[in-house]
Amino acid sequence: MNEQITVYSNLLSNLTDALRIFGAFVIIAETIYLLYQSKHSFLRETFVNLTSGIIAVITQMFVKAYIIFDLHLNVYNNFSFFNMGVHWYTFVIGFFMFTFIQYAAHYYNHKVRIFWCLHEVHHSATHMNATTGLRTSVFDIVSLDIFYLLMPLMGVHPIVYLLLYTLSKFWGTIIHVNEKILNKIPFLEKILTTPSNHHLHHARNPQYIDKNFGEVVPWYDMFFKTYVQEKETPLYGTSIVHNEISFWESQTHEFRRLHYDIKNTAGLKNKIKYCFMPPGWQPEEAIIEATPCFMETKKG
Repeated sequence: MNEQITVYSNLLSNLTDALRIFGAFVIIAETIYLLYQSKHSFLRETFVNLTSGIIAVITQMFVKAYIIFDLHLNVYNNFSFFNMGVHWYTFVIGFFMFTFIQYAAHYYNHKVRIFWCLHEVHHSATHMNATTGLRTSVFDIVSLDIFYLLMPLMGVHPIVYLLLYTLSKFWGTIIHVNEKILNKIPFLEKILTTPSNHHLHHARNPQYIDKNFGEVVPWYDMFFKTYVQEKETPLYGTSIVHNEISFWESQTHEFRRLHYDIKNTAGLKNKIKYCFMPPGWQPEEAIIEATPCFMETKKG
């Protein structure tokens, strides 16, 4: 078994290096192409995407390294209900577990407001390109990633999780590629999450909001009826964000809106509910009044 783990560890290391290089190539090549095509390349937003991605990697590196390596291994060795080892069927079981947890975590990032304050940073992009996959909250240290501990708890070896995690992060770059370069992939549309499928998830068109949560496969969206296909051209951003915003605004404006709602509602119960109810929730007795936007915008 140790020899098998060593083989997979070496494979993971080589795969990670190769996908990082290829991912960087995709981002650079796409940026050059968009700059050539539009003479604009959404440079301000691309800067925000890259800045938030770099800072997030630095701030999260040590915490996530502990969670992924030490904590997953500790749960697997000491608390797992089963011990599947590393076999072909472990990857099949692990794949279904990983993609379902990803779907569920993504769903609750949209449905619990405190998590939406973190996740909305990713959705505040008003153009779609590979760097959008890097756009994330610098305050999102752990978030719902903790639920992936269900995998070692159920006997899936951490090396399986790491391989799936690495592949999903790479695919996450691909599905954000600009629609001028890659969009529909007809034979994959209902097998894998494609760029056209995920682009709709980023749209603010009413029929696309809170749809297509799957980042690897669309199967759970189909099962839970959150799957849609394109009927009209997607408009990117959120109900609040329609134009490019600065790095700091992207990181903080939803927290400021939440703070405003908490401060201006009566009762501790309602204040707590504002944190955990879906975005847009209000107490029944509340006077309906739009929460201020708190944003500087720049028309793109």
